[in-house]
Amino acid sequence: MFITDTDRRAERAAAGGGPETMTHDQFERLRELAELRRESDRLRIATAARTRFEDIVARHDELQKEGTDPREFAEVREEAAAYLSGRRPVPPPVRPAELIAHARRRIEVFGLLAADGIEEAVEGVAEAEAELAELHKARPGCVFCSIAAGTAPATFVREWEDVIAIRPHGGVNDGHVLVIPRVHVADAGVDRTVTERTVGYASLLFGELDAGNMITSKGRAATQTQFHLHVHVIPRVMGDGLPLPWTPQQKGVACACMAAGGAR
Repeated sequence: MFITDTDRRAERAAAGGGPETMTHDQFERLRELAELRRESDRLRIATAARTRFEDIVARHDELQKEGTDPREFAEVREEAAAYLSGRRPVPPPVRPAELIAHARRRIEVFGLLAADGIEEAVEGVAEAEAELAELHKARPGCVFCSIAAGTAPATFVREWEDVIAIRPHGGVNDGHVLVIPRVHVADAGVDRTVTERTVGYASLLFGELDAGNMITSKGRAATQTQFHLHVHVIPRVMGDGLPLPWTPQQKGVACACMAAGGAR
């Protein structure tokens, strides 16, 4: 993160320096900004350490498979062995949800400071928004990202600024709809703001039904197969004979219902 007069004032505020010409609210925001700066440093270091570990392991496997450059392979093998043997701790992955929440909080705090007339805070908002956009960028191979971008076909039911509703391939009935955010998040636990928007629009469609199921999943253990947040809106009628495909007791029927390739 860049260093500005705002950051320096934030550090003074965090150190207990009293407000000079600022309001109490500005002083408290600057204190929080100093804490956010320290958290930014921690996340940056943790992310770099994890990336380094993953790069070493990937390069080790690549060189081992290719069987070339013995000197480089020996160096990489030694560094990888330090991790794999436990001599060097394996850095834990930094969860996208943590990075996204941190960027959103910085946008909020910088935005409040910018509204108070602190000019440097405008640049802080722009930086945090750029980081958030990077975290949300389309993923190669993600069919829902491609549909949202208009580069893959789909039957659209409804469109909003940041959310779309489409018919799934192999839906469980004629009214089955998937509600999907345009930005990429893996599941409902990654970005609360995106999830609230997506579920909010799904609820509009759900409210048009006399009866139905509204379902989303997280992780393979919960039968998620497309790792881009999506909410199923499924109309129901009495006696339709449709089991919930996500119910273990109906596993055999569920497989038949979803055989056409519907996302879960």
